[in-house]
Amino acid sequence: MKIAVIGNYPPRKCGIATYTENFVQSLLGTLDPKTSQPNQIDVFAMNDKPEGYDYPSIVKQCVFQENKEDYYKIAKTINNGQYDYCHIQHEYGIFGGKSGLFVNIFLSQIKIPIFITLHSVVKSLNFHQQQILENMRLFATQLIVMTEYAKRILMDFHQFPDEKITIIQHGAPSFEELNKVSKKEAFGWSGFTILMTFGLIGRSKGIETAIKALPEIIIQFPNTLYVVLGKTHPHIVKNEGEVYRESLIELADELGVNKHVLFLDKYVSENELMDYLGACDLYITPYANEAQITSGTLTYAVSSGAAVLSTPYWHAIELLADGRGMLFDFNSHGQLAGSVLDLMKHPAKLHVIQQLAFDYGKTITWNAVSNKTIENVQLILKTITQKTSNTEQQFLDAIPELSLEHFYNLTDQTGMLQHASYSIPDYSHGYCTDDNARALIMAIKLYRLNPSMGSQKLITKFLSFLNYMQLENGTFVNMLSYSKNHLPNNRSEDAFGRAIWALGYSIKHAPLLHQKTFAMELFLKALPNFKALNDLRGIAGSITGIVLYLNYDKNFTELKVLLEELLNRLVNSYVAVSDKTWHWYETKISYDNAVLPLALFTGAAYLKKQDYFKIAMESLAFLEKFSFKNGHLSLVGNDKWLEKGKKKSLFSQQPIDASSLSLLYHCLYKITSDKKYKAKMVTSFSWFLGNNDLYTSLYDKQSKGCSDGMFEDSLNLNQGGESLLAWLNAYLTFKLTEESC
Repeated sequence: MKIAVIGNYPPRKCGIATYTENFVQSLLGTLDPKTSQPNQIDVFAMNDKPEGYDYPSIVKQCVFQENKEDYYKIAKTINNGQYDYCHIQHEYGIFGGKSGLFVNIFLSQIKIPIFITLHSVVKSLNFHQQQILENMRLFATQLIVMTEYAKRILMDFHQFPDEKITIIQHGAPSFEELNKVSKKEAFGWSGFTILMTFGLIGRSKGIETAIKALPEIIIQFPNTLYVVLGKTHPHIVKNEGEVYRESLIELADELGVNKHVLFLDKYVSENELMDYLGACDLYITPYANEAQITSGTLTYAVSSGAAVLSTPYWHAIELLADGRGMLFDFNSHGQLAGSVLDLMKHPAKLHVIQQLAFDYGKTITWNAVSNKTIENVQLILKTITQKTSNTEQQFLDAIPELSLEHFYNLTDQTGMLQHASYSIPDYSHGYCTDDNARALIMAIKLYRLNPSMGSQKLITKFLSFLNYMQLENGTFVNMLSYSKNHLPNNRSEDAFGRAIWALGYSIKHAPLLHQKTFAMELFLKALPNFKALNDLRGIAGSITGIVLYLNYDKNFTELKVLLEELLNRLVNSYVAVSDKTWHWYETKISYDNAVLPLALFTGAAYLKKQDYFKIAMESLAFLEKFSFKNGHLSLVGNDKWLEKGKKKSLFSQQPIDASSLSLLYHCLYKITSDKKYKAKMVTSFSWFLGNNDLYTSLYDKQSKGCSDGMFEDSLNLNQGGESLLAWLNAYLTFKLTEESC
């Protein structure tokens, strides 16, 4: 088989790198069952620094973990490399982005079967880790875990199906003999009982617990030596230096056991490590918490025939079962000392544990792991169909059922609140006309999709809100405090246009006559203010609302005149600003951009003005140049937007822009019947589901909310009203494919 392996690789110093090297070397020594030929392997190494490392020739290419373009390049290389499958070694910390979010690029862009070995499996995940696991559910062919407990976590806590998960234990070298005496002689440790801990050192290792146990042990067995073998983890050295190692040395001095503790501050080769473990009588893993799903050091120690004493973290409970080791409580140096003394006083008991461990190690050698891996891959590849190359469709296949849970969380008897801290409503910012106008449209769409979901009351609520926000002169204030007071100096033409749009939508589509009539009264009260509009989004929203009204009452002559006047203002702005290289209505592409060509399309279609329709099409083509990349939406970010003559800001991207593009394409499809616009509507909607620059869903399956935006390496974890309504309106637009604009 030809295999692409992604992971850390030596000379990078970490457990994943060591594992990947051993895994790759064992696969190279395994024959392809189909051809009886050696496997071919290319490694694609993850770098934690731009300059990388001096890799061996088996490393074909490198990925700097924080450079997203590297991920695309590697995915393309793998797709074009005639590999049978790709094997990813996964740990959240080795990939770029928040919590390793950039691995989603690999998952979505690699089009051959993907097998993933999970080096970290936990019950409780943060938001970004949840999104990664969701993408593994969507795109991975098979997940490989190293323990039965890891599989149970994936099934019980994260609802993975049994058939998606395979257990293949962590591998270990093949130790030839169980002879501690000869190995000790080589190190000058003859006559000593050797306790040992090895691996990259950090606070989570709990080494202080073992040192605290030594005073009680050496009173009875003074020829005891505790060997701490390994360098401090490089990331820890980078952040805090050798503070932890120095604290351990000080602790040994304070307890008077410094002559019984040997710190070997070095990296060792595989062969050297085997020699050290061969000299070890009792191996100690005093880790500080249970959430350790796999430990390579534990696996190696068991395979070497050391009697292992460990805290009861997840992997230890499983691997040390059936008499292969002993457990002691977390942070309990007293229990550890008692267990060590028990074994040292009873050599026969010690030898039984060592022999059981040594015998078990023969079943989990690297050769055994590679053989089982290839057998598993071959079996699964026979049963799967060709992996689809349509990333968008894979996200759409996972579309959730419609839920209003977070919507009701943000909505009270007055209306919908503006903001949330995470998913918790933030009362301090109160309400706004913008959001409640959008909520009115959403409620009517909801009624059209499913009248039984309580939308009647919602329509009435949001009409009532707009009534409360409308002043006697027909204009609208935008902000309302939580104490139900209009805030001063907060009139907004943008909010005015949004309100008119919602009222027009109500007149055309509200289910009850009294709702239509009430919306009509508010609309007509606002009518004298249309001619004073200058803000283009206020004009655009008003145009869309007018067209909706005229679709209900085609004989409203005064409204037709107003429509043409507002369309002329939009077109005049376009003519004044646009030139050969800039085809837009303003000198800046900013937020909710699609509402401008949308208004021109709907107005031009109603009045049958082909010249205006042509301008709308020209401006849409210009907007699209800055809105799509790699087959998905890549929106103009709100950092600095896109000013005429300058570069586009890539982040933070806003849900409102994806939602308005979705609506624009939907309406254009209804106007032209051209299926390419329906396809673009679907692409725009799929941005919410993960078909975006981070390949990460903005929809939160737990809270049923929507992230407020997308940063370069993460999502905004707040889930306010605007983003939720953007999601819901895009969702309903997607579902109501036959809806009239």
